[in-house]
Amino acid sequence: MDRPTCNICGGSVFGDTRGEKDSAFLQPNVRCEGCGSLERHRLIFEVLRLRGLLSGNRRILHLAPEECLATLFRSRFGGGYLCADIDPGRFPFAVTRLDLCSDLGTLAPASFDIVLHNHVLEHVACDYRAVAAGLHRLVKPGGLHVFTIAFMQGGESEAERTARLGQWDHMRIFSPEDLQETLGSELPLPADYDATRLVSAERLLAINVPETAWRGFNNNAVFLIERQADGEALDIPTPAPRPASPPPRHHRPDAVLFVSANGIGQGHLTRQLAVARRLKHRPAAFLTMSYSAAIVRDLGFPVHFVPHHGLTGEAPAAWNDRLAAEIGLLLEARHATTLVYDVNFVFDGVIKALGDHSGVQAVWIRRGMWPAHHAGYLGAAAHFPIVIEPDDYAGACDGGPTVADRAKTRLVPPMLLIDPSERQDRDAARRALGLPQAATVVLLDLSRSANRDLARLHARLLDDLLARPDLHVVELQSPLTGKTAPRDPARHHRVTLHPAYAASRAFDAAIVRAGYNTFHETVAGGIPTLFVPDESADMDRQVDRARWAEGRGAALLHRVGDGEAQLSAALDRLLRPDIRAGLTAACAAIVDARGGWRNGAETLARMLEGSFDGANAE
Repeated sequence: MDRPTCNICGGSVFGDTRGEKDSAFLQPNVRCEGCGSLERHRLIFEVLRLRGLLSGNRRILHLAPEECLATLFRSRFGGGYLCADIDPGRFPFAVTRLDLCSDLGTLAPASFDIVLHNHVLEHVACDYRAVAAGLHRLVKPGGLHVFTIAFMQGGESEAERTARLGQWDHMRIFSPEDLQETLGSELPLPADYDATRLVSAERLLAINVPETAWRGFNNNAVFLIERQADGEALDIPTPAPRPASPPPRHHRPDAVLFVSANGIGQGHLTRQLAVARRLKHRPAAFLTMSYSAAIVRDLGFPVHFVPHHGLTGEAPAAWNDRLAAEIGLLLEARHATTLVYDVNFVFDGVIKALGDHSGVQAVWIRRGMWPAHHAGYLGAAAHFPIVIEPDDYAGACDGGPTVADRAKTRLVPPMLLIDPSERQDRDAARRALGLPQAATVVLLDLSRSANRDLARLHARLLDDLLARPDLHVVELQSPLTGKTAPRDPARHHRVTLHPAYAASRAFDAAIVRAGYNTFHETVAGGIPTLFVPDESADMDRQVDRARWAEGRGAALLHRVGDGEAQLSAALDRLLRPDIRAGLTAACAAIVDARGGWRNGAETLARMLEGSFDGANAE
């Protein structure tokens, strides 16, 4: 086969997309070194070429113009070509300023033959559906609306924002699973995507559009929508089936919208997923600020990523207004009649959304062990008629502010995404992870935290563990960070795994933090554990959980400020088979004393599908 060639500039040298090494967003061998085009630009150019739209007297509106296409359009269409952006100063050529949130009305309807925008709708700081509809109205009857958008594929420091979320200023990332209900409520989108319907497979390869971008909604999927002329049908490949009139609302299941924050963590999001996967009769959708949003999609739920204003640079008040609007759009699109929130701090945007949708049932999942200075957050319960508190095995030592407020909550058993009984057996888990059956295997997971002291201790522990020739060490990596080479290819295993608990029987011991989910996973699963609590000021009281478990002989404890001798002694104890057996037995005694394992996520799911009337579920 001939060497692939860029159909825009004729170049045949391709490099990687821009991004940090090991970024999940770094795509190999797709960026033309001649003009900078990516696969989506070459596909758009090819479609326009095949349709004979690259010549003649045409008017084109090109938003956030890519230089590779802008240079060509300017030379072919002259004054008929308008390129525009909200920040013209970032371009090396002349660009007209246009704010899509306020300036669309200055452009005449049906005035362009082609309206083109790539990865723009995820950046607008207003109702993206209204913007999409406004752009579509600018297309002449018979003209084309051509665009691509960012889909949920994965997204922390500013350098990592570009590498992981693609750009620092994303306002949202779309979910393929509910595209018809969200953006599709304004535009007649296809039901699925296959680039070979637009261009032959042979030609796609010839212009270096890799097969990974051909099928399924992805970041390089090109939407090509012809504007309907009066009295004419749309010519759209594989149109999504649409009823003649919307079905009666009561025939559509009432959905549950789960809203969470979490940043680089997964705790709140994982707890919500635990409930969602146990719903039998109500669909679930997610809006989250967690960079781990892709795990929701991996479990089969539609998810929209809306980054915190710390990421977007918006003023908090403006961001909260936009958050309320985004929540409102999803409540409407999903026909969600319940909003389940799981963050200690309740954002003003959430409160506003609930006020704007007074018929929506509001549920706050609020686990205990709060630090004392979070007491002021409790007042937000006024906006949530239903407050759910997942029980904590170590709840007896909870001295936080939620204890005095507990009479207003409904207590359910501890919540976990995976029940202990759902885990793989030891041999199967080790085969899946490529671990030797006879080895002693330790899970080390302290680095996935914003606490730098824990990251340093993680590195120190890794040195110590790998210095012991009989041990294998497994480190969990975030899917956002890409793959990093192991320190010792034979005994050091870096894996991306979610939910990791499903494979936890593979580990003889664990060295982890004492966050709510991890703590209950290890105790309920009987995993011999050395807890190293994250004692950052705004974290839950992990040290109290770890002390409680240590006091019952169910875990070992090492604090960041403890000395080297104490750390070595704790490791030596953890690696003794008799100590590990005693830890496992003590964990089993804790679970047995509570009548066995019960999952509060199942309890809450049944409440959401039934009634919240009655006493506490615990």
